[in-house]
Amino acid sequence: MNRIEDKQLAESLKGINRRHLMKAAVTGASVFAVAGLPEPARAQRAQFRFRMQSFLGPGNFEWEDLVPRFVRRVREMSGGRIEIQAFPPGALIPTFEMLDGVINRVVDIGYGAQVYWRGRFPMCLFTWGIPFAFNTIDQYDYLWHEAGLNKLVDDAFQTVGVKFLGPLYSDEWGSTQSRVEIKRLTDFRGLKVRSFGIAAEIWKHFGASIVTVPGEEIYTALATGVADAANWGSPYGFAQLKLEEVAKFYLGPPLIMSDAEDAFMNKAAWDSLPGELQQVILTAQRVWALERYTRASFESARVVGRMKQAGVTFNTMVPEDLETMKRLTVEFTDKLAGNDAGARAALKIIRDTQAVFGLRPPGI
Repeated sequence: MNRIEDKQLAESLKGINRRHLMKAAVTGASVFAVAGLPEPARAQRAQFRFRMQSFLGPGNFEWEDLVPRFVRRVREMSGGRIEIQAFPPGALIPTFEMLDGVINRVVDIGYGAQVYWRGRFPMCLFTWGIPFAFNTIDQYDYLWHEAGLNKLVDDAFQTVGVKFLGPLYSDEWGSTQSRVEIKRLTDFRGLKVRSFGIAAEIWKHFGASIVTVPGEEIYTALATGVADAANWGSPYGFAQLKLEEVAKFYLGPPLIMSDAEDAFMNKAAWDSLPGELQQVILTAQRVWALERYTRASFESARVVGRMKQAGVTFNTMVPEDLETMKRLTVEFTDKLAGNDAGARAALKIIRDTQAVFGLRPPGI
């Protein structure tokens, strides 16, 4: 597929809505045909066809640019033998049920976030990200692909019939956008905060209550007062949800430099591929992971000015509160891991890797 065709695919994806998807599922027709959109150019030699659902949808570059790019890369690298059809959030299965959807092959490939699967695999709370653990993307990439975290998660996922394809590096997580101004940890008292993981435990420690909604529902939660504040992602991530319309205050810094989104595949679907095509999927996913990070970093830098023009006030947490959060992070991490073997194994890999990188002082 050439660049013009790739752009046409991206435009076609934007035009697909849930009604089109459901009608296509019932009739068995192409979703593009049902939506009245031009069919994307397709290789005539496709031997394997898979459906993939994303937890990020229209309005996000991850869906509009990177997902079509991944689809195209897999097609081209496989010589047209693999065809992937992408679906937006909630199209075939609710976002928080996507792992089950892949287990049961409602979809073949899922694109989500590690923390969403913590109910089934407690380790995912920590593999998704621990506040203040690492500082650069190369450290995260080493953690996953050299230190053994990728294999640990893959071994766990395979017990339920899923092949873990690998992490996707978001640019950052843990800043807070809110309806009321927050400057200190004590300001969280009485607030309803959409959050996860260690950060949620810290906010609760300071008197907040936690709201759990998927990303596509954060705007509504803030607009209706279901939530007073939310942790989501980078400035770009907040801006793509248009939260500046309902939440005029932003508190940094981010707590996790790069949280782990993820891609995973039904094991039977994975096993249907010959070895060389399995390597195509893994290679394309690894490239996607780095593209995800670099593009998000650029977009966040660009969007801050727009957020300020929309009236968003930016604050930074004071140093003494950051030190308190670092101390509580260790305490709550151990508490949440408990005696779960997988969680303890993940923490050992993370902390051993963190300790080695910590041997090199900044500037040396």
